[in-house]
Amino acid sequence: MKTKKLFTSLAAAVMLSAGLAGTGMAMGQPVHAAGTTQSSNTKTGTVSVKHRTVSAIVNSDNPKLVVVAKDQTNPDQIDSNYTKGQTINVLWSTEAKQGDKTVTLYYIENRTINGKDSFVFIPSTDVTTSGNVPTESAFVEQANNDVKAIQDAYKRSLQYITVTPKSKKGAKIYYAYKKSKKSKKITFAASKKTIKYGKKYKSSMIVKNGKTRYVYIGKKRYVKQSALKIVSAKYAPLNLPDDLKNLIVEN
Repeated sequence: MKTKKLFTSLAAAVMLSAGLAGTGMAMGQPVHAAGTTQSSNTKTGTVSVKHRTVSAIVNSDNPKLVVVAKDQTNPDQIDSNYTKGQTINVLWSTEAKQGDKTVTLYYIENRTINGKDSFVFIPSTDVTTSGNVPTESAFVEQANNDVKAIQDAYKRSLQYITVTPKSKKGAKIYYAYKKSKKSKKITFAASKKTIKYGKKYKSSMIVKNGKTRYVYIGKKRYVKQSALKIVSAKYAPLNLPDDLKNLIVEN
């Protein structure tokens, strides 16, 4: 396939998913996971989410790949070294003009080529896919939806967190009270007491008061969340369909 006449805005067309083009998407904030087997054991780690892919069988030996570096407008070609019958994964599709024809390209991966971060595509005519390949915008929307659904599931399944003070000086204890029996407003007052550095506390409740979050550690005691670090968390089994569970990677 000749690339010289491919439309020059191909590079711009793929930039929408530049932030999602790696091996996976990290969730917005670290999640301490119970593992992809969804056991209720307490473990620590962060969770990332793999992209959905569509498997494709290569139709012939060594098909040419279309490569677009992020800082260039004209695509190049490279040898693939794929063999006939080999199965590869593609993520999303885009279209490019080649003369009067419209060419469909499937995105495979990001790769460093000649020192440049580049998008790598394979023409749709060179592979047979196992299913429909989404457009770029549909792929991005699905990826964002997957991350949100997994984040929400972890939030719902959280049973408790284990925390400890960040500072070697410990962390100050706060008590919550109402100024009167009729008052609806809760006030947090600092005490002279502290929790010791290195000691761990379980909590199943975090209270937001104004812009400050307080972690409840039992016996009517609270500690500012900013003064604590999470050691681990315990989750109940995740209530997710298998297609979403299979996207979870525990790091």
